Amino acid sequence: MGGISLKIGALLVAGGVAFGGFLPNLDFFEQNSSALTVITSFLSSNDSTTTLQTPPPVEEELGEQNLSQSDQNQTLPVDSISLQISQLEEELNQSQFFLNYQAYITYKNLSKKVEKLQKLARRNKKKYWNDYISAKEKLAALTPQNNLFDALIKLTPIDPPPQITNPFQIFEVLGYEKQLKEKLKENRRYYHQFLETLTKMRWLYNLKKSKKVEDPILAQAISDFELTNEIYKSKLKEIETQGKSYLRQARQEIENQINKLINLGIAVGISLIFFFILKLLVKRYVKDESAYLINKVLNFINITIIVFLISGAYMENASSLLTFLGFASAGIAIAMKDWFMNMFGWLVIMVSGNFKVGDRIKIYLQNGNVQIVGDVIDITLNRIVIYEDVTYTTYRRIRRAGRIVFVPNNVVFNNPIFNYTHHGLNTVWDGIDIMLTFDSNLEKAEGIVKEVLNIYAKPFCDMTRKKVDKLRMEYNLKRVSLEPRIFTFIEEYGVKLSFWYVAPYAPMRLRSKISKEILARFKQESDIHLAYPTYESIVRPSTPTSLHFPDHTPNLPEEVRGVAPPPGTPRRGHPS
Repeated sequence: MGGISLKIGALLVAGGVAFGGFLPNLDFFEQNSSALTVITSFLSSNDSTTTLQTPPPVEEELGEQNLSQSDQNQTLPVDSISLQISQLEEELNQSQFFLNYQAYITYKNLSKKVEKLQKLARRNKKKYWNDYISAKEKLAALTPQNNLFDALIKLTPIDPPPQITNPFQIFEVLGYEKQLKEKLKENRRYYHQFLETLTKMRWLYNLKKSKKVEDPILAQAISDFELTNEIYKSKLKEIETQGKSYLRQARQEIENQINKLINLGIAVGISLIFFFILKLLVKRYVKDESAYLINKVLNFINITIIVFLISGAYMENASSLLTFLGFASAGIAIAMKDWFMNMFGWLVIMVSGNFKVGDRIKIYLQNGNVQIVGDVIDITLNRIVIYEDVTYTTYRRIRRAGRIVFVPNNVVFNNPIFNYTHHGLNTVWDGIDIMLTFDSNLEKAEGIVKEVLNIYAKPFCDMTRKKVDKLRMEYNLKRVSLEPRIFTFIEEYGVKLSFWYVAPYAPMRLRSKISKEILARFKQESDIHLAYPTYESIVRPSTPTSLHFPDHTPNLPEEVRGVAPPPGTPRRGHPS
């Protein structure tokens, strides 16, 4: 009976039951200890209750796998099969290619779910909207995996060789050759890891099938891997061909530069020898008075010729000429110090990312005596161009706006710059102060202020909270409450309510709305009174009996008649 089982198993293997006619390569498993353990444990088992064909060896040449007919009569026990299934699943879960495939499937399924929930939410927003938003947020948190080949094909791109314009770049090309070879070797290693993952998946599928366990997900994964394998081989071959071409090109560049350097050396040597012979002739046949001047002229001509030879050989574009002039004329850099500082400031602005075109910034100049607030509309090599908008600073200090301000780039080194919209954080904390009388109902006033702030400022709190969470990835920001804050202070003329709230970076409109709403609410309350600096005039008679004002005198104020006004009555007077 066991012989019949072996023959049936051999026929099944030969017929291509092992998923598409491919089985793992024993040569491959000999190079991998975990896979070798699988087969060794299979072959060493003596349990003859259940049998399974061992994987026949295959020969892989860039993914081409051919079945072999050897070792088809080996048997495997059931317990060993379960153990090997667990081991293979654990190894696959550690494979980067298998994990990438799972991420691709997860992203694909979640995308379909989002699309479905979106359609359902359009029909029944109340029932499906929260599920749609939750699924959409989860999808946004994942790395986009829209293409199967991009998810599974892992190839390090290679760059073309650098263009050599001077002999010093030969060392750069030598380093490029080393890096290129490492990248090609790394790509081959990635591909072998891909084949290893595919082989383990096929082997796992066969083990499960032997236990009559159908795994359509694994089958689809193997199908996707096999489809990707053909594309992977083609791309790997293409990139290796390109790499060989780049290597030939790099070596040709080195050879050209060496030949150019030799020719230049010969030309310079001929020039030096020629003028050296001329100076010897001058020294021998010319008088001492004229020999000195002739030698100076010959040296100047010789140096000029050498400079032109070098310039003609290596200065093939304007940038190289500027570089040469920069080294030859250090005085230019000293004379144009401010211009170079502006260029360096521009470089700092571009690299640092502290602010960019479109940001709202505030700059202090002249030790803080000049304040500029506005939107950055351009950044050139020499200056920052700012459009001055109507802001609280222009309202309190400048009283003008709408101007175009040009600021040199070197201000970034010595002056503080405030960015109102850094990394999309388009909100700021704004504060308003209100002075109330000592006898006002402070608890009621604070309640009114808090109610108004919750109405107008809450949307900006929610928006700011999301932006601050993103900023924590770059900066060490502590978690702080973004709810409105109200502070109470005792001042000379009354009690000051100072309330702060999150507002857009241009808060003038919101500040105006909140101020008008609070004043309107306070006017409706009889026990809340605004305080302001006042003075009181009291008329006293010169003698106790010279003047007498009856209580019923209608035309005199109560202070003059000696009657105190009721508590909470605003005092008459005017601001001092």
